[in-house]
Amino acid sequence: MFRPLLTTSLIALCAPAFADTITGEARVDTVTIYPGLATITRQVTLNVPAGQHDIIVPGLPQNLNTEGLRLSAPAGTQIGAVNLAYDRLPVTPDQTSPEIQAAKDEVERLEDALRTRNVAIAEIRLRVEAAAEQIAFLQSLSQASAGETLTASTVADIQALAQMVGTETLTVRQAAFAAEQEAKAAERAREDDIEALTDAQRALAALMAPEDDGSVLTFTLNAAEAGEVTVDISSLEGYANWSPVYDMRLTTGDDPSLDIDRAVVVSQQTGQDWLDVQLILSTARPGEQIRPGDVWGYPRRIISEEDLEREQNQAFMADSVSTLSRSVVGGVAEVAAAPEPFKATADFSGATVTYTYPGRVDIRNGVDDLRLPLDTLELDADVWAEAVPSRDQIAYRMAEFTNTTPEILLPGQALIFADGTMIGFSNLPLLAAGADTKMGFGPLDGLRLTRAIPNKTEGDVGVFSSANQLTEQAVMSVENLTGQTWDVLLRDAVPYSEQDDLEVEITASPAITRRSPERQRGILEWDLTLPAGTKQDITMDYTLTWPSGYILR
Repeated sequence: MFRPLLTTSLIALCAPAFADTITGEARVDTVTIYPGLATITRQVTLNVPAGQHDIIVPGLPQNLNTEGLRLSAPAGTQIGAVNLAYDRLPVTPDQTSPEIQAAKDEVERLEDALRTRNVAIAEIRLRVEAAAEQIAFLQSLSQASAGETLTASTVADIQALAQMVGTETLTVRQAAFAAEQEAKAAERAREDDIEALTDAQRALAALMAPEDDGSVLTFTLNAAEAGEVTVDISSLEGYANWSPVYDMRLTTGDDPSLDIDRAVVVSQQTGQDWLDVQLILSTARPGEQIRPGDVWGYPRRIISEEDLEREQNQAFMADSVSTLSRSVVGGVAEVAAAPEPFKATADFSGATVTYTYPGRVDIRNGVDDLRLPLDTLELDADVWAEAVPSRDQIAYRMAEFTNTTPEILLPGQALIFADGTMIGFSNLPLLAAGADTKMGFGPLDGLRLTRAIPNKTEGDVGVFSSANQLTEQAVMSVENLTGQTWDVLLRDAVPYSEQDDLEVEITASPAITRRSPERQRGILEWDLTLPAGTKQDITMDYTLTWPSGYILR
């Protein structure tokens, strides 16, 4: 199979005619992860003489992308032709790392120990079988000799024979019992040997590279002086991702606050383990659109009313014929394809956030999602209870806070705590520096809500002119059964009119705090303060009036 070759610009190198070949191992040093992509920098460190050399780097991923592959070398060296091979790989020496070799040696040692254990158990079982044969022989001997003794020997001879058979049988049975116990102990130890071997095999499998041959990078390197040279190999690879996660801990009371423990979850399936690497996380999106879309002007034309009517009639006739034709042949009219659903995407407006994780980490290929802590943010919070008696039987704890940090808080899943108790899961939205947001922090079972409609009437009103009228009364209550005072925002909905002939009149006690908050028509809000053990009732009346001859919808 033909594979493309990656070749840098050719550089004229002053080198001997026959260059030597050096094989080096590439070690992942730095990883920068973007959404869905990663830039991986591997380092190859070589001791080279002065002059030109052919460098072979085996063991690179099978799916390495040539377009994103870049090489850089320190001052005093030059890189010439570069080739990335997938098939017909060159022969390279064994590059097994010390960790993998040590794991292989441990597996071999445990396999030898298990074989030795099996041989020892088999030898013990042979002793048990030999004892059983001895017992059978003694029993047959005593039975064969018993008849002869009764006819030709004295009682003393019988006693001596019985004594001998009993003593020998006891000795043999004791030996068989001891061997059986020794065999069981050896089998229990064998189970430990099997478990140790299984663990060692798993450890080796975790260290081993994928079974495929991968790819091999070759390039020429010209060194002005002999010495150690480190070449950076940078590649852009897929199947890597990261996402932020949060633990949000709200503390209520006289001085409410919000602590946000930030962490990230990192995963990769690039085909190789990343061991002891420097990790950088970036919100840049190199795999997405990098320029604005094109726009085109569209022509407009005018047409006479007669021509328009003629075109409409022709189109109607053509459609009728087409519909009739499909009906005759039993076909089904085609349904226009549904438009692609609009998918909202986060827009960072060009602002890129980069996190460099302190210390070095191990991220194994396809094994798990690695969670790494970042830091803890301490923010002030406004806390209140929000009540909707028409929908809920209890109120809910709410908090509003401002991102006082100089950076964007990225959207991510959040685990919610309130006063030390885990509440559940939520999602933190994108929050720019200086922006604020409000979030729910769980139910308040001690704030009980009710809503009833004790009065509702409908009929005609008026003396000289008749009109229709609907009057309704709603009574809402909030009872504080908690041990603290709560500020409560109570919200309810009422009918509203967009017609002059339909009039809506609303009265309430206590008075309404806000009407149509955030331009939500028909929504009313009350700001209440409920000390512990108190109850607040709200009575609301609204009347709808409309002319006779119309129907309320």
